[in-house]
Amino acid sequence: MIKVDLKSIVNIQAGYQAKAKIKEKIRGTHCLIQSKDFDNSHRLQIENLTTFIPERNPEIYSVKKNDVLFQARGIGHFAHHIEYDLKHTLAAGSFYIMRIKKEGLLPQFLAWWLNQSEAQSYFQSQAGGTGISFISKHTLSRLQVRIPPLSIQKKVVKIVTLANREQFLLARLAQMRSLLAKTACLNAIQEQEK
Repeated sequence: MIKVDLKSIVNIQAGYQAKAKIKEKIRGTHCLIQSKDFDNSHRLQIENLTTFIPERNPEIYSVKKNDVLFQARGIGHFAHHIEYDLKHTLAAGSFYIMRIKKEGLLPQFLAWWLNQSEAQSYFQSQAGGTGISFISKHTLSRLQVRIPPLSIQKKVVKIVTLANREQFLLARLAQMRSLLAKTACLNAIQEQEK
């Protein structure tokens, strides 16, 4: 296992900074990933993305498959691995876009590591701002990351993927049970009224 500064293994790019408030355009040329597009489990809700027309060159803010987004500004600081190829999609200015520059590090593992207590404690101790917490690019780049061998990273990613899938299925099952109970109650009332 090695321990390195984040800046030595990834390129860090700030997200898209708009000059004015982003105005949604139905026929926009690009989509924008914002904090509001993540659920409580930090899963990206792609169907909620805002479409707009960028004011400046969108290429440097484009999000690609296997990028890791890091929420730098807000109540919490979390990382999310981009699993899919998102065409014409940018990350908002509250995020940093990270691209791995060396082989031997899985982006899924990096996102998981950034969400663990060791990294989160570092972010809490270094956060600036009054009211809304902010992690600077300099602070993020200095984070020490533990990188185990690739075989261990793959095992961690597999376990995390299965655990996330289980959480999703359990939440869906609870939702379906709630709907079933509600329907049964309404049917019982309707039967009584006949």
